[in-house]
Amino acid sequence: MKTSSHHLNDRFSHIYVEKSLLHSKDVLTIKTKFPKATIVEIEHYKDVFNRTSQEYREQKKSLSLILAKKENPFLYKGSNFSDDFGFENFFYTPSMLNCLYDCEYCYLQGMYQSANIVLFVNTEDFFAQLQEHLNKPTLVAISYDTDLLAFDPLNQVTQWLNFAQIQENMHIELRTKSANYRPLQKLKPNDRVTIAWTLSPQSVIEKYEHKTPSLKNRLNAIKILSEAGWKIRICFDPMLDIENFSEIYEPFVDEVFSEIEADKLSQCTIGTFRIGNKHLKNIKKMQHSALAFYPYEIKNDMALYPKKRNTFLIETIEKIVLTYMSKDKVRVWQEQ
Repeated sequence: MKTSSHHLNDRFSHIYVEKSLLHSKDVLTIKTKFPKATIVEIEHYKDVFNRTSQEYREQKKSLSLILAKKENPFLYKGSNFSDDFGFENFFYTPSMLNCLYDCEYCYLQGMYQSANIVLFVNTEDFFAQLQEHLNKPTLVAISYDTDLLAFDPLNQVTQWLNFAQIQENMHIELRTKSANYRPLQKLKPNDRVTIAWTLSPQSVIEKYEHKTPSLKNRLNAIKILSEAGWKIRICFDPMLDIENFSEIYEPFVDEVFSEIEADKLSQCTIGTFRIGNKHLKNIKKMQHSALAFYPYEIKNDMALYPKKRNTFLIETIEKIVLTYMSKDKVRVWQEQ
């Protein structure tokens, strides 16, 4: 497992801690997990995270960790880039900013000046604000601006799922590329919690999804948790319009369903790469990936594949998926 805390001990040479948190239980717990890190006291996380003239790509090579207390708001309305799955109440919550992984298509590199990880330790404040909305069914994406399952030194995934267990109107989506199934193995499956795995062909993982687990390891995690009774959604999203798309993606979909029993999956989502035009412009400035220079169409400030090509990509994969799963379990992302 690539990203367990055991393998992260040498990753963070510096841990920045807000002064008010220096002696908190959470910070002391994290310090024991990274004994070689230099602890740097700061007043506020933005003093480090929002500094000007930072080199995002250079920071990705050697990340620092910033421990902070999140201030209001703790919830944000779900984005049009994501599926609300029919929930009128749809939020995402940023308990962590940035990600250990380094996917070339990730919008985060066009969103923040810093690549460093910010971890907010005051999870109870997120719960308190969410409580105000739980008078009706509410979907919360807890791994939206990060991959929380990949890096969870405070077991926040466990905290969220335990909270959801006692909140009858709370539904959680945990989106991930991680192979870290162990925290979930220790918990009782909850039908209102969906673990949503992003899956890509191995060649795409190797070329574009740097530092992420292999397809084999992701599928192994899915098998273990689906057999344990967890609600699993697989996501062929975002699909990339790469050379030889059909030759790469079609056998990949067959491979996935040869390893996973389709009837144990709650859902499959299909979608192509899309990104906010502002973020795309920032990514282009980095000259990091050829993916940024595709001839996208810009619509409603969103960069999309041309409609005809997008339809081909979607329909090619949807046709194969429907040989394994019933249509009512397959959702296709559409521009809203």
